[in-house]
Amino acid sequence: MNILVLYTRLTGYWMACMRKDVALNNNKYLVYRTKPSKDAPFKIESEPGITICDYSEGAFSAMQAEVNEFKPSLIYIAGWTNKQYLKIAKTYKTKGVPVITGMDNQWLGTIKQYVASLFSNFLIRKYVTHIWVAGKPQYYYARKLGFKSQHILTGLYCADESIFESVNQTKHQKQLIFVGRIVDHKGVEILFEAVEELLKSKDCNLKLHVIGSGPLEHLIPKHSNVIHTPFVNPEEIPSLLTNAGTFILPSLYEAWGVVVHEAALAGLPIVSTYQCGAATELLIDGFNGYSYDATDKKALIQIIKKLVEQDETDYFKMSKNSKFLASTINLKRWTAQINSVKNSN
Repeated sequence: MNILVLYTRLTGYWMACMRKDVALNNNKYLVYRTKPSKDAPFKIESEPGITICDYSEGAFSAMQAEVNEFKPSLIYIAGWTNKQYLKIAKTYKTKGVPVITGMDNQWLGTIKQYVASLFSNFLIRKYVTHIWVAGKPQYYYARKLGFKSQHILTGLYCADESIFESVNQTKHQKQLIFVGRIVDHKGVEILFEAVEELLKSKDCNLKLHVIGSGPLEHLIPKHSNVIHTPFVNPEEIPSLLTNAGTFILPSLYEAWGVVVHEAALAGLPIVSTYQCGAATELLIDGFNGYSYDATDKKALIQIIKKLVEQDETDYFKMSKNSKFLASTINLKRWTAQINSVKNSN
């Protein structure tokens, strides 16, 4: 099967998904993606079974010609904002080719979302046959958009499990680790305030490791128990998550958060917010970590105190449980989902 992917910013984990499909099903991919920034610290290039092209609005005719030559039997389109992508999608949908749109937006009941749901047939569904969502928060929105259950796929995002196969937690570190951009919507300000308050207590043996860069770096607590590692390449993440303690993603809003899957694959207990999409699948309160409302600093402080007092037995039980939950989202399942569409229009 020839699969055309019309993407925005291509990621390493999406490449891992396609690579697995090529290996299992011998499918071929033609991928158009937004050209990476010159400042991009890592490159994603073509490989056997996957041809990657940079999208350019001014080269649409050449793109159409290459797509026609490729003869796609299935199309995946990342969202519905690129008009040229939609034009290609509509052309092939008319020919009977299944077209899947991806979506990671949670239903928040905004005016914009209500408009999208009211005019979905004109804005979205006339271009596509299926919608592929990340999880439960997005499934509800897909139904609001008028998609029938049989035309909704789940499990859109999957971390590259292969690079975490040898990662385990063998030491109980009383440390929180955050990985991500240090920006407001990640909830870092509340996290830093909570940690700073706890570090003022002499009997609180807590460490914090912050991995990432961003405009709020200056808010990272200045303390000997706090380490800051600026932006790192994705391939460095597995080693940094080894014996790292407990992963935290305190986001005020997180559509999904593949990094939660990566942390769970590494066997880290998880602390995250009700507002984090990935937590709906990868965090069960008391089983492999704790959840709380993103704006509730007192609740976060209580959770951190629990973690500091946690014994080794409970820690490693949560670690094992994280790996179990992580295994339910996997590359093989991703390939099964995309291949299920070819005979269902």
